Amino acid sequence: MADNLHWQLVEVGNERNKKRMNRDQLIRAGLGHVVTECMVDTRNLRAALSKKAIARFIGDSEMLEQANEAQRKALGVRVNRNSFEVRV
Repeated sequence: MADNLHWQLVEVGNERNKKRMNRDQLIRAGLGHVVTECMVDTRNLRAALSKKAIARFIGDSEMLEQANEAQRKALGVRVNRNSFEVRV
């Protein structure tokens, strides 16, 4: 579980054994790869969603494709082109 500030690590098979760590603690523990893979650039995502809304409002398909590509890049996952939903 991650909220971009803290990660809760749970032992498999023993969910009572939990450890909550922040970004710096994860890096010091050798889990820096977890931090980089989980982070979403929220500023770029918000900008892409705003651009997508503007493109739909004015009906500019080229701008909509650019916004979709920016959203894909910010999330790192596949985006449904017909809605604001993200499909994982």
